[in-house]
Amino acid sequence: MRKKYRIGVIGAGARGESFARQLFAGTKSAELFAVCDKDAVRLGEFMVFCGMKGVRTFTDPVDFFAAPEMDGVIITTPDFTHRDVAIQAMRAGKHIYLEKPIAPTTAQCREIIRCQKETGMTAFVGFNMRAMKLYERAKELLCGNPLGQIVHIEGLEQLSKEHSASFMRRFHRRRANTGGILNHKCSHDLDIMQWFIGHEHKLVKVGSLGGTNVFISQKAPAKYCSECPSATYAACPYKDVPGFVFPVRNSDRPLHHPDRITYGGDLCVYNEDKDIFDNQTVIMEWDHGVRGNFNLQLFQAYGRRETRIWGEKGFMQLIPEEQKIRLIRSSDGECTETVVVSEKGGHGGSDPKMLNRFVQALETGNPGDSSLAEGMAATLLAEKAEQSVLTGQFMSVDTAEYNA
Repeated sequence: MRKKYRIGVIGAGARGESFARQLFAGTKSAELFAVCDKDAVRLGEFMVFCGMKGVRTFTDPVDFFAAPEMDGVIITTPDFTHRDVAIQAMRAGKHIYLEKPIAPTTAQCREIIRCQKETGMTAFVGFNMRAMKLYERAKELLCGNPLGQIVHIEGLEQLSKEHSASFMRRFHRRRANTGGILNHKCSHDLDIMQWFIGHEHKLVKVGSLGGTNVFISQKAPAKYCSECPSATYAACPYKDVPGFVFPVRNSDRPLHHPDRITYGGDLCVYNEDKDIFDNQTVIMEWDHGVRGNFNLQLFQAYGRRETRIWGEKGFMQLIPEEQKIRLIRSSDGECTETVVVSEKGGHGGSDPKMLNRFVQALETGNPGDSSLAEGMAATLLAEKAEQSVLTGQFMSVDTAEYNA
């Protein structure tokens, strides 16, 4: 009989909510063991909000990881805690699902990888775009080599103004906490680009330009949204709204933790306590001559992703808002379009699939193509891009930097 795995969740936030709810509802192969968060107030609100009566809770990670009944843990704590939490979990004999990015720096990524090798625990990285139907289908098409020799790949992520604002007021506003917004938010996109190219190929050069042009402190009318003059607040496009801070009340303002600086709270987006960029462009080159670029833009009416790939024999374009893949043949311009149907569940149906893949990884001991090494590859690209902006120079990438 197939084992039913008991999985815990550490980190009472929005991502933690998604996985805790799935596990609480139960699947054929997994169920929720417990939820852990060091903040008792936040944890209590989380459990009430999610309606998970009777579920065990922990505020001490040591006690949580020591529970012998727990097989694995999903880590959804802030990025800057990932190294310590992941290492603590694996040393306690727990398999891990580690949300992206695996750490703010490649140095911390390497520590996690070394611990995984030492303990032999299974480690699975939460790159859920790989489980979205559109990107799965695009990968299948690329394996058929319709483009011939690939020459260039381009990625775009634009964030809605509400989503953008959330990063400027929460822990993400400090580069040291995340490795920068490119690593935290766009590690998905950077991973997908490398996944399409093939992880057997390594980056050799990265250049980037970026800065903070809009969310500058000179614009701040007050320290917090709740202290903002009413007329100014009413006209502000970056209001403190529910949806990106957990938990939320059923009102027009989120329920914030009393510690508004640590948790961000309703901190004005124009605060001076941040050093991340609000727009960035990256160009890159791989060891087999393929080149690429990636563009991050905030402040838009709605979020949008786009991927385009050029090859000797054709051109591929992914259009997520239409769930469409367009292929144009170079020889005669013939255009074919493939439309996919999104699956049910969070993140376009990818969240349930990622949970199932984690369980499969527990059964086989093999994370497949969601390994820590591939997670580090995304962080390495983001890290080199940040260094390029700060130094004003192209950054070389040594093959040895991919090793732990």
